[in-house]
Amino acid sequence: MARHTDGTADTRLRWVLTGCGVVAGIAAWLLFDALPDAGIDPRAHLVLASAAFAFFSILLALVGPAQLVPALPYAAGTAVVLAALVWWASLRHDTVEGFLGLGYPVAAQGLVVLIATPIAAAQLWAPGGWRDYPTLFELSWRIMVRFASALVFVGLFWGLLALSDALLQLVQVGLMSLIRSVEPLAWLLTGGVFGLALAVVHEMRGYLSPYLVLRLLRLFVPVVLAVVVLFLALLPFRGLSGLLGALSAAGTLLSAALGAIVLVTVALDRDPVEEVHTPWLRRCVMALALAIPLLGALALYAIWVRVGQYGWTPARLMAVTVAFVVTGYGLAYGGAVLARTGWAVRIRQVNIVMALLILALCAVWLSPVLVPERISARSQAARFDTGAMPAEDLPLRLLSEAWGRSGQAVLDDLRETPAVAARISDWVDGSAALDPRLTGADLREKLAAALPVQGADLTADMLRSLPEDELRRWLSACARRVTGGPGCLLVLAEFLPGQDVRHGLLFLMDAPQVLGRQALALRDGALTLEGYVVETAAIDAAPLDPGVLEALHRGEGRIGPADHQVLRIGDRTFFPNN
Repeated sequence: MARHTDGTADTRLRWVLTGCGVVAGIAAWLLFDALPDAGIDPRAHLVLASAAFAFFSILLALVGPAQLVPALPYAAGTAVVLAALVWWASLRHDTVEGFLGLGYPVAAQGLVVLIATPIAAAQLWAPGGWRDYPTLFELSWRIMVRFASALVFVGLFWGLLALSDALLQLVQVGLMSLIRSVEPLAWLLTGGVFGLALAVVHEMRGYLSPYLVLRLLRLFVPVVLAVVVLFLALLPFRGLSGLLGALSAAGTLLSAALGAIVLVTVALDRDPVEEVHTPWLRRCVMALALAIPLLGALALYAIWVRVGQYGWTPARLMAVTVAFVVTGYGLAYGGAVLARTGWAVRIRQVNIVMALLILALCAVWLSPVLVPERISARSQAARFDTGAMPAEDLPLRLLSEAWGRSGQAVLDDLRETPAVAARISDWVDGSAALDPRLTGADLREKLAAALPVQGADLTADMLRSLPEDELRRWLSACARRVTGGPGCLLVLAEFLPGQDVRHGLLFLMDAPQVLGRQALALRDGALTLEGYVVETAAIDAAPLDPGVLEALHRGEGRIGPADHQVLRIGDRTFFPNN
């Protein structure tokens, strides 16, 4: 692509992208500041955020290679479809926090935007449309370079503002205070500067190109190949035990395979003219392509063994989906290399097909065709029904809190089994924390009445800044019982004297015989999650167990100084590291 020499066109592009960035900044301010304070419905907030993320990400990437008006339908169409899928999938859960907490909704949205953007750009730019691989390849990397460069420029912009503020503070002029005093101004500036940077990078695309990065990445091909070959060579002698019993082994294999896929794609570049021509390096690329299906197959085996041992979970379903995609890449790459003639051309076409397949899989994950919560919940119930898992190992927290309405439905069915019903009763003790109808102010009111606090009187308003899934976790812990009181207790004190912030130590019975800890801070009358709990204990101190909470209920905890204020319980001391 030749560099523009039309100054008028460049100026117009700067104004257009700066304006788009400003509008994106206003949208971000509304979504992250204004609407949450106005009490917008969480599900409507999620849909708007998903649509805005897709729309502005794609629009800002397309404008430059394409004009604003032709780019609008692509950005808007993708945003509407993605937002609809996200809304549809969110109905699997009673709360948005529980839905997003599983990770796959965010991953699916990110992949859709990442893949759809260069496809739309090529459709707008290339005579052959999105099937034109050279243009598709080049635009994909150019978009990445543009966004990375623009993000760096935004960081430098705010760094310069901070330095200017420090200088002007010497003459009692608060630049940053002025910016903060006008609520949307920081968002406006960030969006506008980001859009302007995108425009300038596009103007300079003849000088700031991705080819330096691509050439450097090629140098990793023989290094990665050597490591993979060594791994595969030693595997028969070391055995497969290292691959079994942990999902992290499969994750390592998948990461290596994905890295190999990227390196093969980079080495083959956009067309036969730009691809690697050095004979020995070309053979390394072929060998690396042949190794990918082996890595994918090993990852599938490791995941399959894990599933056989412990059943399905959403994380394992995500892992096996990635493994199937990687294996698909590997089989196609390996087949192309074994066919010899035209293997590089075939691999380029495979990349287009696999990109479309990944888009389809993302849509499937967000549609009723594949509901990972339902598959996971039924898998765990089936393992219990067949005797593969005793009642005490049932993942009750996951079924009740993490796996949405499908998990709740399976949990309701399991209540009919006496052994499970007894464990559920012991676990939740009749807690209404599992009641999905308890939300918002009602949830805060119930928790304020259930959570004992030492050092202050707890009100529902003090819980206003905490997410609902966290409140449910606390209420579930409070519903359990230990000797002397509920399975929860909060200690508020001036652990750091001289500050206008009080800190807290929260103790929670997250499960029978499992005592969890959480550090908090009380700022402007609201509790927030902040920092973590540090414990110093005598060498012979017993493991942390409900006895610590029982001692607190008996009033045996004491606030006292060390290097700073700590909570003493016998030989143990706790303090919130905020």
